[in-house]
Amino acid sequence: MTRTERATFPRALVRDRSESKSGLDKSLRKGGNGHHNWGSLANETYHETAFEDETEDLAEDGNKKGVEKPETPMVERRSNSLTEEERQLARNFRKNALKGREIDLSAIARTSHAVSVSPPRRVTVTLGAETCTLGSRSISTLNHAIHV
Repeated sequence: MTRTERATFPRALVRDRSESKSGLDKSLRKGGNGHHNWGSLANETYHETAFEDETEDLAEDGNKKGVEKPETPMVERRSNSLTEEERQLARNFRKNALKGREIDLSAIARTSHAVSVSPPRRVTVTLGAETCTLGSRSISTLNHAIHV
């Protein structure tokens, strides 16, 4: 069997790559515009004018309505007004909150200020204290105080 005879065999015709499997004509030409050249140049002017009209309409609508910013309420800074006594009561409540039969999660959440570390606890600042030089004795005392 020669090569030309094999090419005319029915099974070879099914596998023929030169014939379109979808049945569409492969001579279909693209218009030359748009993604991967699909589309036509005739539609390009239509799309450009539509875009220009839309931008003009949006500009006119923006001028008519005017952009108004909603007024935001003034935010007041809250000072931490809890006393140490109230903090200690809240800490004790949180320690014993899960020991009872009825657990009130909202009450636990309301006492979260007691264990909050932001902002940190108040530190008294001593003016005029010499902090640039610390002797080895004062550092060891400081380390002992931290670890105790």
